[in-house]
Amino acid sequence: MGRLFWKFFALVWLAQLGVMVALGAAFWLAGKHREGLTAVAIGPGAMREVRAAGLLLKYGGRAGFQSWAQGLAGPVVFAVDETGVDVLQRPVPPNALTRLHELQALHPDAPEIASVVALDGLHYTLFSVATEARLDGGLRGPPRQAWMRTLPPLPVLATLVGSMLTALLLALYVAKPIRSLRRAFEVAAAGNLDRRVSPEIGSRNDELAALGRDFDRMAERLKSSMAGQRRLLHDVSHELRSPLARVHAAVGLLREEPELLAPMAERIESEVARIDELVGQLLTLSRLEAGELGAHQEEIDMHELVGDIVQDLRFEAQTKGSPVMWHEGERAVVLGVPRLLHSAIENIVRNALKHGGTGSVRVETGADELGARYSVRVLDEGPGLDPSELEKIFTPFYRATGAASLGYGLGLAIARRSVEAHGGTIRASNRPDGGGLCVEIVLPARPAPSVA
Repeated sequence: MGRLFWKFFALVWLAQLGVMVALGAAFWLAGKHREGLTAVAIGPGAMREVRAAGLLLKYGGRAGFQSWAQGLAGPVVFAVDETGVDVLQRPVPPNALTRLHELQALHPDAPEIASVVALDGLHYTLFSVATEARLDGGLRGPPRQAWMRTLPPLPVLATLVGSMLTALLLALYVAKPIRSLRRAFEVAAAGNLDRRVSPEIGSRNDELAALGRDFDRMAERLKSSMAGQRRLLHDVSHELRSPLARVHAAVGLLREEPELLAPMAERIESEVARIDELVGQLLTLSRLEAGELGAHQEEIDMHELVGDIVQDLRFEAQTKGSPVMWHEGERAVVLGVPRLLHSAIENIVRNALKHGGTGSVRVETGADELGARYSVRVLDEGPGLDPSELEKIFTPFYRATGAASLGYGLGLAIARRSVEAHGGTIRASNRPDGGGLCVEIVLPARPAPSVA
């Protein structure tokens, strides 16, 4: 289960725990209040006790009343003077005196209250008092408080309030990132891919936050892809314009001077070949970016493939005077499409010959100790590249600063897509030993069978 579940569980658990604690405290306070609650007792039993106490106090005095009160098993009977002091010096509950005064105001002739002149000549008011738990005849006094009458349904009400608060907190917690995502999707659907969700989510670390970050990555990749498509369309249009302009010019000259048919036809054929080459490279790049290798994969002996490339380019490089040297390490077998890997490695070596000046080009190949990785390193002795351009040279139609205008800038882009389609990596770096560029390809492989 995810982090969101545990957050929900903790929130609900804490809410229920809070409700239980609040209910327990309410019942405890209510019990303490009820235990200490006193009032004037009513009913036949209370009336008989008060009358008997009055007769004893009137004719037997304080001693007779005290003797009788000590043997009383029912509600306590107090006899207070005008100042509220009991004849036996017993502490009278303050709320009992309050209830007495309220009852005298409401019912002056209540039979449960007696006024007696004792044997010592003092005037006393007699009434019966008991705690609510011991009353057998009920209470006479003001109505019970409203909270006492509604106490039984209090657990239901408290649970309802706790559930509502919990639901509100959960709704706020979950709805906020969802609303942010919804607004971001609406903006993205309208064509604006600049909206990001992560700043609104903040430092959250749950599934909803992960979803927001995934949306940001998706929007960034879509924006980059759309920008790349627009740039590619612009570059293709630009690259096609030049040969088409030359074809158009050749046709114009041919109309004005028909005797130039042979050279103009040759020029038109050359420009059409350039256009055909560009379209072919674009189709190859498109298929590779779509993840289509285009042919059945097979096991490729990289020793034979690289050997053929080196042999062909050594022959071509003789006229330039740039030797191509091959330093071979452990052999390996790669699963893939020979045509695509041949084209990728050949493009890199040709690029080294083209931009490496008159220096040599060295090709280093070999597998790691386990034979699980096969690397091809192509090193030239040219001027190298600015560090900011090392990644850009694999972008379609990009030409490094100061590079010759030959080609369309698609060779290294196709090489990168070909290598990545085979599960490998390609990177460029400046050589640390005094100049030149190093382009390295690493492909997943397996050891080649031993050769006699």
